[in-house]
Amino acid sequence: MQPRVTIAIISYNSSATLARCFDALAAQTEKNFRVLLIDNASRERPAALVKGLPFPIDYREMADNLGFAGGMNAALAACETPLLVALNPDAFPDPDWLATLLRAESRYPNVAAFGSLQLSANNRNHIDGFGDHYLITGQAWRGVTRPPVKGELAYSFGVCAAAALYRADLLRRVGGFDERFFCFYEDVDVAFRLRLAGAECAVVPAAVVAHVGGASFEGLSDFASFLIARNQWWVMVKNMPFTLMCFALPGFVLLQILGAVRHPGSARMKGLWEGLTRTGEFLRARRQIRAERSPAANAGRWISWNPLAFLKRASLVRG
Repeated sequence: MQPRVTIAIISYNSSATLARCFDALAAQTEKNFRVLLIDNASRERPAALVKGLPFPIDYREMADNLGFAGGMNAALAACETPLLVALNPDAFPDPDWLATLLRAESRYPNVAAFGSLQLSANNRNHIDGFGDHYLITGQAWRGVTRPPVKGELAYSFGVCAAAALYRADLLRRVGGFDERFFCFYEDVDVAFRLRLAGAECAVVPAAVVAHVGGASFEGLSDFASFLIARNQWWVMVKNMPFTLMCFALPGFVLLQILGAVRHPGSARMKGLWEGLTRTGEFLRARRQIRAERSPAANAGRWISWNPLAFLKRASLVRG
């Protein structure tokens, strides 16, 4: 039987965690899947790790580091199944994880992206991620609280691509991942565009992965700060509905002024500057997104106006 799902793993210097990820996939109760491993020009290629695995795997080596966004687009282009799962090499799913995601996918055709409950790989009593959430001033965060959920799904602004299932046709329809982001906020951008297209995003609390987090960045905090500041602006310019932009922009500007006063010349300010200098590109993308926007677009009602929710990393979900 042909698999319905391709699991894409984007690897960059991830050999320390990749073997454990493969072990977790081998233990899945749902066996009908294929794996697509995209290696983003790691210093030591993980070719040896793919030998003898008990599931089909397509291993591809990229000549350059495409970032997570570029790697996922390479996977999307190669995907021949109706469902595409993004799984970080430092995420280790529980045995029933894939079966649980597929069961939810079959029951909720209006949902385009299904996220997982991410627990810390170091302490499973700690939530590493429960949905992606978005503040009106442009900041996104992964929820770390677990509110009560009555149903099978917990609807959220978006889902973290560390362990998420996407309907491949809808992902292609909204343009896939934006490779200009490289990484950070690329899944927030996708969630925004899916919601502007009228689709839903939701976490499946019973689909559990243990997640290390940051295993590919090796402490490159300046690089991360640069990308986050740049990509925050790009997400807002591309996607924020005009009416909400009138409220979002003053708050965003105030926060950037405060950041510049406190940390002039920082990597974050350099990232913001690059983001601002390329604003025109994203205004053009915005016009295209607006032209294709669905009458059922529902992004606005998922944007939070509560800065305390951001500071507390609250999980803003609805059952």
